Amino acid sequence: MADSVVMAPTADPIRQARLNRIRVFSLTLARGCILLSALLTVGLLFYWFSASTASIAADAQIPREWLTDLGAGGRAAGFAISFVPLACLILALMSARRCFGAFAAGNFFGQDAVQGLRYFALGLLASALLKPFSAAALSVLLSSDAPTGQHRLALGFGSDTVLALLAAGIIAVIAWVMAEASALAEENAQFI
Repeated sequence: MADSVVMAPTADPIRQARLNRIRVFSLTLARGCILLSALLTVGLLFYWFSASTASIAADAQIPREWLTDLGAGGRAAGFAISFVPLACLILALMSARRCFGAFAAGNFFGQDAVQGLRYFALGLLASALLKPFSAAALSVLLSSDAPTGQHRLALGFGSDTVLALLAAGIIAVIAWVMAEASALAEENAQFI
């Protein structure tokens, strides 16, 4: 698939202004993807290594006494388990950054834009699918010191997961349509 760059004729200042707005906004979003990835990682690290056991227990909806032995190893395990869906989300954000970079270059239907959008959808899908399993693994980890018979395995599937799955599906279809539009434009260009 050939990369097609959209260039506005110099005689059309309105279109050039629109393309410039797309370029600036796309560059801003590309940088935002990097910033958000870093903030999410730092925030998760900060939570697991600085939050009190009372706070972690409250978030997990378990008695605080179950976490009296939650040391650095348990916190590291909690971070690792929580990071799995976040890692997929970070990969999705880096793919979105690639797509925004293509948009900023005026390459709206090229390979980078289409693949970036497609991989963003796949990363978002993977993150949403892994989130309930990560929560289940965390529930097992955090209840490992619970009294006999009170250990937990909680598998949750909330509206945020459903919305993330829906968004991933919508974005995947948009990427698919963009790929088809690009192929059609390339095919039509061969007839001219």
